Amino acid sequence: MSVITDLYSVLNTDAGVMALVGTGSSPQQSRIYPMIAPESAALPLIEYSTVSEIPISTIAGVDDMDRHRIQMSCHAATFDDAETLADAVFAALEGNGYQELRLPAYQAETKTFSVFIDWSFLA
Repeated sequence: MSVITDLYSVLNTDAGVMALVGTGSSPQQSRIYPMIAPESAALPLIEYSTVSEIPISTIAGVDDMDRHRIQMSCHAATFDDAETLADAVFAALEGNGYQELRLPAYQAETKTFSVFIDWSFLA
């Protein structure tokens, strides 16, 4: 399995995340979307994509693992709801990799609030 597939599985089966975005076998049911959610998607929702995939180098050479940096964008109608969703994502992933960035934002074009989380995994 890939890191992206594993990430979807973790988020889609976590009780805290499911309580906010639902669950299902497709992004339309779970509101966890690879890359970009459809404009018609209900809030709150999560979008995720790969930021980078970098081989791990050691003094002995390149390891067989890569560092995968994934960005998850937690979108909601209110700032508090976006923060709550980001907290649920963090709780679901804590202990699996580490958070590199957490940045709240307001999306004027969609009038929604977002929290962007960059998370790194070794795989």
